[in-house]
Amino acid sequence: MEKIEVKTELLSLEKVWSGAYQFVIPSYQRPYVWSDDDVLLLFRDIKEACRLKEPNYFIGTILSSRIEQGEERIYELIDGQQRTTTLMLMAIAFKRADVQSELAELAVYTTKEGKAKPRLQFAIRDQVQELLGGLAGLKDYQTPSRDTISGDEYLKQIGTALDVLTKEVKKLDSDGKVSAEAMGDYLYHQVQWVNNIVPIQMDLNRLFATMNTAGIQLEQADILKAKLFKLIKTDKAQYDAMWVACEHLENYFERNVRKVFSNADWYNIDPEHLASFDAERFAAKDETSEPLSGLSIAQLASQVSASTIHDNTKQEKFETYDLDVETVYCRPIIKFPLLLIHAYRVYLALNDHNDIEPRLHSDRLLEIFDPLIHGDEQSVKLFIETLWQVRYQFDRWVVKWIERDDATDAQLGLTYQSRSKSNDTYYINRTQKELTNSVLLQSVRNFTGERSAQYWLTPFISGLIRLSIKQDSDALELLENIDNKMSLSVDTQKEASFALAEGIEPNCQSWQSKSTYFEQPLGTSFEHYWFQKLEYLIWKQMKASESSLSSEELNKFKKYRITSKNSVEHVHPQNEEYKSELAYETLNSFGNLVLLSPSENSSYSNQDVDKKRIDFDRKSHFDALKLREMFAVKELGLWGKQQIDNHLEDMMTVFKQHYEH
Repeated sequence: MEKIEVKTELLSLEKVWSGAYQFVIPSYQRPYVWSDDDVLLLFRDIKEACRLKEPNYFIGTILSSRIEQGEERIYELIDGQQRTTTLMLMAIAFKRADVQSELAELAVYTTKEGKAKPRLQFAIRDQVQELLGGLAGLKDYQTPSRDTISGDEYLKQIGTALDVLTKEVKKLDSDGKVSAEAMGDYLYHQVQWVNNIVPIQMDLNRLFATMNTAGIQLEQADILKAKLFKLIKTDKAQYDAMWVACEHLENYFERNVRKVFSNADWYNIDPEHLASFDAERFAAKDETSEPLSGLSIAQLASQVSASTIHDNTKQEKFETYDLDVETVYCRPIIKFPLLLIHAYRVYLALNDHNDIEPRLHSDRLLEIFDPLIHGDEQSVKLFIETLWQVRYQFDRWVVKWIERDDATDAQLGLTYQSRSKSNDTYYINRTQKELTNSVLLQSVRNFTGERSAQYWLTPFISGLIRLSIKQDSDALELLENIDNKMSLSVDTQKEASFALAEGIEPNCQSWQSKSTYFEQPLGTSFEHYWFQKLEYLIWKQMKASESSLSSEELNKFKKYRITSKNSVEHVHPQNEEYKSELAYETLNSFGNLVLLSPSENSSYSNQDVDKKRIDFDRKSHFDALKLREMFAVKELGLWGKQQIDNHLEDMMTVFKQHYEH
């Protein structure tokens, strides 16, 4: 087969500017599909790297083909348009937020003749071109109307992404972590990616076929496994089986264990027996399965079945089912590399070791595990035994995305195991729990803070193991304590989470001290966590008195979930349609604000309060429970300083009762 010549270069936005790069999204590419969640996850992760002064931030690789047009350097993006578009939107967001930065003009390319056009161009997508050009401030481009943007799949996500990014940039100076100027400089100089350039005449079908059949691309977790298992001299097959059972997060742990240890005495194994590894209980592993561990990286790459669970069909007295009646599928809130990191922190905390040095991020897996890679056999074995315990607790107590046959979308939820007997065969069943306080509070944590780290998982799982928790009420008490302490911590979230994992109190301020935060007119700069935490506390109150709700409200309440929301809305609008104005301090008070999704926010727009109230009441669900509290004010037409102050006082009482309980 003809060899494909691929040139590789390391790019940064600075090099894109100095090298006069242009990028073209070909017509066959799908629309921009990154959600506001995806965009904010990347932005906030880069912000954290900037705060920690990491030398660079790597966002992966793209695949492109250089198009020769005179002396211009134009690259058609074959793979990587989502990340490239997002970087350009970040540059535009800094410009829209009036931040003095070298990013300001990055989204614009100026030809030698002096003609300006978007640096990122969408082939045959004229409306997208107009949007990017208009947003970049180019006078020859007309930004489409809001209605046009919301009704066009090629424009909608770009418009939403830019809105949330602009708000995030405007918040930078006020949140005190990273200045807007520093963040702009970091984005411009330190964010890097690899550009793989293939010949323009390359047959794309052949290229993709080559990419797909060239062999397994080893993940960091595979490399880590190979390095750790080099240290294991005895019982390799056993520890390999334990690792394999833990790594498949898309399936429930007991199913993985049953497949890996298929010849164990499953007739006498209860769900609780999986909480920790018992070599005698699982000793009868099928010896016909080839051990996969202790291999070199080259051997791993050569085995297509590496990390595949072996399931040898034999006469057994044990089977597993998801549900008796309906099928439940689950999707974890984190991926295996991040679970490995949390398991390592739990191992360190439970064995009186210091926390990991690098920040929590799955891309830094090998760096994080470097001390263990250079450790000894006993330490590696103890870590894998801890990983087993962590995985059991993760499935038992940590929410997952669960899809039900009777629902159109996945929801965060918990399941419980039960054991039943039929025709002399034992079954482990998985049944979804009713919506509980724990599900709602974990939802708060999942959707706020540093979502690429999920710091709360380390102390939660460590506490479950350390305290041998088996009751829902005890698990909730542990979770609420962790959440309260981490939200009031004066240490970093990393420091606070590890102290709690060790069973030590982190350095915290009192609620009375923290409450002064809400006296400030911070507007859209209020941390999203506090809105979501308040949703949880109001939900608890409503749950305790749901018998007093009307049938309509009860139906809405039962549908309510805490979901991802990234847009802070002024209930009394900043630009009210009837020009009714409030003082800046009142307008931007926490009492006048609610957290919504971008689509919910745009549906209310700049309507007056009464119109928003009518729209809210007509919906079949609650957009936000805080909004319900605001609209509970009986007097139509009255939402001014007094009402806003009263609502703020009510919400502070809700917080105080919880934190000082």
